[in-house]
Amino acid sequence: MSKTAIITDGVNDLSEEMIKEYDIITVPMRMFFGDEEFNIWHKDKCDISVEDFTARLLKSSKGSLPRTSLPKLSEFSKAFDEALEKADSVIVVLISSGLSGTVQAVQTLIDNYYQGKDITIFDSQHTMIGTGIQALEAAKMAKQGNTKEEILGRLEAINPRVRTIMIMNDLNFLYKGGRIGRAKKLMASALNVIPVVHMKDGIIHPIGSFKGEKSLTEQLKSFCLRILEQNETNDIFLYQLNQEKITSEVYKAMVEANGNGVSVHHSTAGAILGVYTGPKTICLSYIGNFCPSWLV
Repeated sequence: MSKTAIITDGVNDLSEEMIKEYDIITVPMRMFFGDEEFNIWHKDKCDISVEDFTARLLKSSKGSLPRTSLPKLSEFSKAFDEALEKADSVIVVLISSGLSGTVQAVQTLIDNYYQGKDITIFDSQHTMIGTGIQALEAAKMAKQGNTKEEILGRLEAINPRVRTIMIMNDLNFLYKGGRIGRAKKLMASALNVIPVVHMKDGIIHPIGSFKGEKSLTEQLKSFCLRILEQNETNDIFLYQLNQEKITSEVYKAMVEANGNGVSVHHSTAGAILGVYTGPKTICLSYIGNFCPSWLV
């Protein structure tokens, strides 16, 4: 029997291959378009394709934007039961409590129905692949036979150094979502401004902006070459929604410069990322040093 099982929620954005290789149990996050409900387990397993999501999002008005909701607690119960059949203890890596009530709801479930079971929640303080990269680190250690205490110690150590950076290119979506006013939208569109945010202290904070895609491509390429040196693990994630041209250029530069054997994962993100940032997005995640001036 494995000593520790790893569970995470559907925002993780890990690939099917990683989920299977490291035996990670995922609980589906729910996304709604109006009354329609879609379940999302990870990047490659969801009830709605990126193409369908994008088409729906581009047609959305202020009153019909997609929204996310907590996973059903019954799904967490199924995950706990599955995990406890094959492991002595469980670590649950969840979306930031600053963005969702999942941590609190799942802790209540454990207190009420799993007393005496060795289940510990770890608040990732991140979302999307920033949550996933921590679940992945935990699962790698579990597969190697590390104890629960060793895994939790590692998560506590790396958590302040996890980076989740999101570059949004659809200002019309931000306006429809009520995140910017009409005047700011018109001004930003005229200036061709591309906003950048990152996760800090469990919530989303602005970093700055780029002026145009050429500026973004060159700055992002420079930044990603720098983090090849700063990265402290074997994984860097470069994900995109409808930004394949830019990220392909950046990925090519990273592969050519990669002398440390780091795994650079370049892929289309799961649809749920667009709920946060709109249909044209780049999301970058790694573990290591970071200074906003390196990027913008």
